[in-house]
Amino acid sequence: MRPVNRGDVPKNKDGTNKVYTRYGQAKDDLKNVLGTYCSYCEMGIENQVDIEHVIPKNHAPSLENDWNNFLLACKSCNIIKSDKNTSRIGYVFPDIENTSFLYEYSINDVKVKDNLESTIKELAIKTFDLVKLNRKVDNSNMTDDRKLARNNSWNKAQEALKDFLELLPLISNDEQKQNLINLTANTCNGFFSMWIQIFKDYPEVKKAILENVNGTAIQCYDENFNPKEDLTR
Repeated sequence: MRPVNRGDVPKNKDGTNKVYTRYGQAKDDLKNVLGTYCSYCEMGIENQVDIEHVIPKNHAPSLENDWNNFLLACKSCNIIKSDKNTSRIGYVFPDIENTSFLYEYSINDVKVKDNLESTIKELAIKTFDLVKLNRKVDNSNMTDDRKLARNNSWNKAQEALKDFLELLPLISNDEQKQNLINLTANTCNGFFSMWIQIFKDYPEVKKAILENVNGTAIQCYDENFNPKEDLTR
């Protein structure tokens, strides 16, 4: 789960903090700072962006229009999460914790990593279950949109890795290498944690993937752009 930096409250032209009287007014600002990706499953959601309240509106009415309570989510994650959590306690959220190292991916599954420390694993499981991150079918018994998109992205990432490895020996200078790195990174359009996993041996590509997307909390990755295994930032 990509950790994100939402940043401070956006400013008006006169330098004052924006005040949202309706939370929908924050959508463009959130898209600018976070990119159009679900904060939970990481799926690209350019045309179906929901503002997600970390603490649900009915549990914290005073935070309904609070910038620091907003994330972006796909419709599946937003509907599934709904108002199930009454607070942040007992979960991990990608805007304040380092969620980069909690889950592992394959073409068929997302799962909580087995080797996590027990208290961290419990939090990771609670968040995983909160949005049913590995749901296979939806309420209509149709394949979950997130699973379909994740499978497509997995195949796309594997093909991008194959192309990268085929072209890399043909590179003759640093400029060409950087162009190849950028081209490869630009192929990624969501599911960043999965791409970081697939390109685990190529830090330059991982760096480009992470830096290509607004809002990624780069401080949650080490010098080789592997996830730091520490929940605190």
